[in-house]
Amino acid sequence: MRKLFVLLTSVFLVLTLGGFTGDAGFSRGMVSVTFDDGWASQHRNALPILDKYGIPATMYIHSGAIDEQPTYMTQEQIQDFADRGHEIASHSVTHAHLREVPAGQLDAELRESQATLRQLFGPAAATSFASPYAEYNDATLAAIRQVYSNQRAYDDDGTDDSGFNTRLNYDPYNLRVKFVDATTTTATVQGWINSAKFYNAWLILGYHEVGENIGGGVYTTDTAVLDADMKAVRDSGLGIVTVADGAAEALPQASVNLPG
Repeated sequence: MRKLFVLLTSVFLVLTLGGFTGDAGFSRGMVSVTFDDGWASQHRNALPILDKYGIPATMYIHSGAIDEQPTYMTQEQIQDFADRGHEIASHSVTHAHLREVPAGQLDAELRESQATLRQLFGPAAATSFASPYAEYNDATLAAIRQVYSNQRAYDDDGTDDSGFNTRLNYDPYNLRVKFVDATTTTATVQGWINSAKFYNAWLILGYHEVGENIGGGVYTTDTAVLDADMKAVRDSGLGIVTVADGAAEALPQASVNLPG
């Protein structure tokens, strides 16, 4: 029954990707695993699973929370991720609603986060950015382009081709993501993986807190579910890349939507 459900999920997703053509794919399919906010539960519960399956992740950190609250990672814990080959990326300084702040604060949220992360974790940190609350507009994107190499965006409903990056829709400042929440099953993730593999698309998975009974609400993934998801990623046959590496690989192949 489970195999049948996975098959039906895959068929549905392939059908919803029907707008893609054989020319839409990259030279290979790719998958990236991302974690938002720098929660302490990511170090405690996700890092051992990433180690287990040999998966490099991208960690989006809002720099103002480092060493400030017990629910967020310390500098030492984030360094542990960096030392194991994971990408340290920016999620602003204070996790502000960037569309609502004055231009001066917007610039500070972008530049000061990058400066702090690079001071703490080296010059390779903070080339990638994800807007807090997945909120952005033309003004924030213009500012982001001045500081970062890419920006992860948001797929509103998780069911259509907007959640996959292809050669034809590729925009480094509108990277499409499939968010995984407490209701997302591994069968659903497997369906996304199958579609990315079929079309040589780039799938970006987005996680938040990880663990049981930690009060994270809808954006919490059980440890056992993350383990199953990461096994599916490892066994996918897709290229497993950080966001920075995926963006660097995709850009030379892209045909449209490049920034001016």
